[in-house]
Amino acid sequence: MFKRRDNNRGRRRLSPAAAAPSEQPIRRRPEPADNIGRMRPGQAPPRSATAVGAKVARRVGVLILAAAIIISVINVLSVTPQVKVEPLTSSKASSAFLRNSSEYQAAANKLLSSSIWNRNKVTINTDQISRQLISQFPELSSASITLPLLAHRPILYVQPAEAALVVAANNGAFVVDQNGRALMPSANLPTAHNLPQVVDKSGLTINIGHQVLTSDDVTFIQTVLAELAAKHIQVSSMVLPAESRELDAYIDGQPYFVKFNLANDDARQQAGTYLATAAELQGEHVTPKSYIDVRVDGRAYYK
Repeated sequence: MFKRRDNNRGRRRLSPAAAAPSEQPIRRRPEPADNIGRMRPGQAPPRSATAVGAKVARRVGVLILAAAIIISVINVLSVTPQVKVEPLTSSKASSAFLRNSSEYQAAANKLLSSSIWNRNKVTINTDQISRQLISQFPELSSASITLPLLAHRPILYVQPAEAALVVAANNGAFVVDQNGRALMPSANLPTAHNLPQVVDKSGLTINIGHQVLTSDDVTFIQTVLAELAAKHIQVSSMVLPAESRELDAYIDGQPYFVKFNLANDDARQQAGTYLATAAELQGEHVTPKSYIDVRVDGRAYYK
């Protein structure tokens, strides 16, 4: 009476093959021509041979420049072990050298060559070299090495001590400076130096660098010599007697000597006393046969 309604009416029945999804590969749409040369996100740009070559050339140039800078710095900092000796004060001071300046130069060159650390301006120990030179040459009051900014040859500035006297003792004659310190044997003294000589008879043994006389004694002796030379009186020799603070000055052309008192620091007054006494005796036609003694202030005795 009633017909069953067909629900599939009007629907297209698909075959099993048509119902299954397609397994064919998906074809990508070709990119338009105007996208050629564009980079996608994360994609590195292509490198041409020219760009790579330029980058290598830049790196090589930087390396060459760095090497040139390093070589220049090493060259500027290098030091040659050949010093140049100069007087500390002026060029005229070279005449005051107590030995040939080539000896100082040779000693400094040897010290520079003794260590590889002395071959550049950063590690060289100039203070140590200066101390070693002064220790080796006691006649130098100072020695210092200066390193030039661009040049390679160090400059050694030396200041010799002021030689005052030659003191002859048991073990030889030695040069003594203004402070009374023994500097060197007098045999090594250049002939240009003409120093007064004092003979010590106290049995003293002199050692280089050690004290021989006090600075007051040296000044006293120099003052006496200067006062007498001002009156054209030459002293042929001077003697320091044993166990006495006495200075005996032998007058050139006279049979006597003059006794001075080193314990009294007024050398000028004692020299004046002698000059006045000698003039008075000469006026009286009296010539002492042994000595004139001016060791007491304002008085003179003769024999």
